[in-house]
Amino acid sequence: MPGDEASEVLDTPAIDDDRADDVSLDTIEALLRDHWGLSGQIFPVEEKYGLGYLVDNGNLRYFLEIRDLADEQALRVEHEVMRHITRSPDGPQVPEPVATKAGAEVLTAEIGGMTRVLRLLTALDGDPPPEDRDVTEETAAEIGALLASLVKSLEDFDPLIWNGEHEDDLRKAGPRTVSLLSKVADQEARDMIARAMVSALRRIHPLAAEFRIGLVIPDLGPGDLTGETDDVDWHPTGITNLGGLSRSWYVSALAKTCARILASQGGEPASILPAVTGYHAIDPLNAAELEALWPLVIADIAFSAALAENTHAEAPDDESAAEEARGRRQILANASTVPAEYMHACILEACRIEPEPLDLNLLMPELEAEKIRLVDLSSKSPLFQGGNWTDPDCDWRLLARTAWETGMGSTRYGEYRLSRSKPDAAATEPRNVALHVDICLPTGTALIAPFKGIVVQVSPQLSLRGESVTLLVEGMETALTEGTEIGPGDQLGTVAGASGAVGGLRLRLSRDHENHPPLFCRPSEVAVWRRLAPSPSALLGIDCDAPAAISGREVRAWHEFIYDEIGHTVLDFSGKAPLIGHGHPSIAAASYQQHLRLTASFDGSAEAEALRQTLADIAPPGFTDVVLFQDRHAAREAITELARTRETTEERAAVAAYQENSAEDEIDGSSEDEAEVSYAVASEQAEREEYATPLIIEPHPGLVYAAEQITSARENGRLIIVDETRTGYARLGENLWNTQQEDMKADFLLAGSCDGGRLSVVFCNEELSEALAPLADPVSPVDAATALAALTVLREENLTANASAMGQLLEKGLRQLAEESDRVEAVKGRGLWWSIQPVSEDIEIWDALDGHLLHELDHSGRLILAPPLCVSEASINLCLDHLRNVLRLPPK
Repeated sequence: MPGDEASEVLDTPAIDDDRADDVSLDTIEALLRDHWGLSGQIFPVEEKYGLGYLVDNGNLRYFLEIRDLADEQALRVEHEVMRHITRSPDGPQVPEPVATKAGAEVLTAEIGGMTRVLRLLTALDGDPPPEDRDVTEETAAEIGALLASLVKSLEDFDPLIWNGEHEDDLRKAGPRTVSLLSKVADQEARDMIARAMVSALRRIHPLAAEFRIGLVIPDLGPGDLTGETDDVDWHPTGITNLGGLSRSWYVSALAKTCARILASQGGEPASILPAVTGYHAIDPLNAAELEALWPLVIADIAFSAALAENTHAEAPDDESAAEEARGRRQILANASTVPAEYMHACILEACRIEPEPLDLNLLMPELEAEKIRLVDLSSKSPLFQGGNWTDPDCDWRLLARTAWETGMGSTRYGEYRLSRSKPDAAATEPRNVALHVDICLPTGTALIAPFKGIVVQVSPQLSLRGESVTLLVEGMETALTEGTEIGPGDQLGTVAGASGAVGGLRLRLSRDHENHPPLFCRPSEVAVWRRLAPSPSALLGIDCDAPAAISGREVRAWHEFIYDEIGHTVLDFSGKAPLIGHGHPSIAAASYQQHLRLTASFDGSAEAEALRQTLADIAPPGFTDVVLFQDRHAAREAITELARTRETTEERAAVAAYQENSAEDEIDGSSEDEAEVSYAVASEQAEREEYATPLIIEPHPGLVYAAEQITSARENGRLIIVDETRTGYARLGENLWNTQQEDMKADFLLAGSCDGGRLSVVFCNEELSEALAPLADPVSPVDAATALAALTVLREENLTANASAMGQLLEKGLRQLAEESDRVEAVKGRGLWWSIQPVSEDIEIWDALDGHLLHELDHSGRLILAPPLCVSEASINLCLDHLRNVLRLPPK
């Protein structure tokens, strides 16, 4: 317990580290047979405090230890601990002592001319931790839980029985580090380690009186553990060695376990959190322990670095010692990049401990807070259009516009700002979550201290430090000086600016007095930063928090980009984006204007006629007329119906004559003849139906046998449809239509709409148009208006030329990837339509593109890339970078 004086007694008999010469296996066999009645295979094993042998009798395994006579009392106490843990319902698995035939758990015997003590323990089943595998989050959590279960099983163990001290107890880390560094000549290394240790100890010492003390293994290492290995991971199940038990801080033992995990992860601070949560769930840490845990981890890492530097100093020519010293310094450097307050908040968040509420008064009590208008700067905001969020000053302009009505406006705290959301090949999150608010207010508005504090900074921002929080204000005029003590209700200053104008304030709160929070954080850090930089809503008297956002819920698209609610951005190369790109203002305007005029569908509407004329002007050679359909399915159905009704009068007459002759034969013929005639009629009818069905070809690059299919269809009188819904309007290069490139002679050319709508276009000649048009229902004037607007964008923004240039860039990049990677079997395509065929064993590699690049896969596992015609060079390069990552190629 905290302050327990007995816990500081450290007088357990010391265990000698000297080892005797190896004992012959014949001697071991005789000891086992004579005293325990055991026989079996015997294997010498490494043992820290004496000699050790693993005994396997075919059914069970045992561990025989031979120790110095002075260790006898320590072994007896250890057996008491084992029994105590075993009796605990939730204790970890531990070995158990095996009594001799005479009933003794510790045996004294003459071995090699010396009196020795022996004991036999059960050996736990399982595997040691794998050395070639990283510690996963699940394993880390289970290690933390295992340590906590040890602590809980021993918390009522008699403290007078065991009072040993571990050699690496963190309570001595400071003095031992000083001693180790005294022999290190490298000044830079010495200073780095010393600074880290001193900083950690300054945080630990004020809290130490509240640390719980009890019997624990202060340094639970891999050699002390056993576990089970499944197809995915290794799971700890027991503790094989209790020799390191001592009375120590519980939190110190957890800190050393966390330090081991962190070191195995290259110093990544977040790697300790699963172990902390696993421990805390079983043995809840108190407030002081939670606050001191990270400084204790840093202290242990600093001590390990000092030990490595000391070893290197004593053996300067030993390259392995030098490498170990460099590695330990790097781990310490990586871990030290995160402030202690931030890691404390991470630990509290991981353990789901709610932050203490803040007691704040109003910052501007005379302000009519209800008149403050909140501006929406999220991905869903109606204020964003046409990519205006890419303007660096857009947020400020929108705030000023929102504040115009009442002279007061504010941004929202915790909002995922669209203006700061950008795609990144490295998959790093954008810093787009606001940890502050910007407020437009009348100049001269008085600001009143919301709590008692001291002014620690005046320029460029006022910093008022209170007992539990610091207020940071920018954009105010003040007569205060640094060091001024302020009481709640005292005036801090006024909103800066010319009289009668509107000024701007920026407000932040920080629970970390030493490190001010950033203006923005990453989405994955939100929960932690909300603790460190809480909402200023209480200061304003209004709820200025943005509503919760959901990751993965798409809410906006623009050009070749898709945005979700938290601002995560992916490239849309799926082929489903409108050809002119997502979110074009011209399409929205056309739809809006048409909705104001007419939405009902009528034959011969002005919008449909204008669209037909525009399409006729860009029709491929050989096609003179345009028929519009509501969607692609309706167009195909109408053409198929037309094909079925194109039998000539002569064909109908021939069929009627054949049927009449068949009827006469039926009167006089036998049943066998009847069957033959019926079969012939059915065969001819099936053949005619097959020939009546149109041949539909989608002219993707690399299409084989298309010419042969067309020739065969012509010979059989079938109509031919070239469906360019996914290849038309210059997607495949300089020509608007791929039929021009491939010189395909078709009866119909089917195309979609450049705006991504459902409307479908059929090009054909005049004769076929006259037969097809009656089968088409009137199209929506809204669909026609937006399709016409999209064609205007296609022409005015010269997207055909952009598609050609970007297609060449994409082709060059993809072919280079294919040359470099042995995971790509083939690359085919043209313009802005490409397919990548992986080798057979890698058909699932494209799954790694999810969340970065929208794409299509065909039935054979080919990756299909088809960006919109407006795609930029930056996005092409970003796509290639994503593919390099998936194919495990070095970045270019």
